[in-house]
Amino acid sequence: GLMLLTFMTIHLFQFRFGDTDQFGPYYVRPPPYLINFWGIPSLNLFWTGDKSVEPVGVRDIYALEFQIFKNPLWSLFYIFSVCVFMVHACLGWKKVTPVLGIPKGHIQKVEILGYGIMIVMGLVYISFPLYVMATTPFAGYETSIQTPGRIEG
Repeated sequence: GLMLLTFMTIHLFQFRFGDTDQFGPYYVRPPPYLINFWGIPSLNLFWTGDKSVEPVGVRDIYALEFQIFKNPLWSLFYIFSVCVFMVHACLGWKKVTPVLGIPKGHIQKVEILGYGIMIVMGLVYISFPLYVMATTPFAGYETSIQTPGRIEG
């Protein structure tokens, strides 16, 4: 429990309250209804290529992520903590499934489904530091509207 509390506190301070002002804002062109319905097939949901839309600055979590996870100690701490969280979630799921009112014949299937969900969620979170350690930062598609020197390659 104490390990998870420590991890969640550090995670919040690093990412939710992290200093993204040091990078300057990342500029996007927001679509008219804040969702680009025509961009769904290509996963361009939150920006438009329409040059008539004024760019808006948003927090640059991507650059912050690269800054934090380029340090191998932070990456290992994060991966270890997510593994602890996955084990905690799976053990808790095993305890809670019998009292959810699920018919006895289905409890084992529901437990397996829950384990699968917990493991997939954990692997998604683990993929962030692994991605950072294995790649270099991507400057973005519209580099002409970004702050120069925003990310270090």
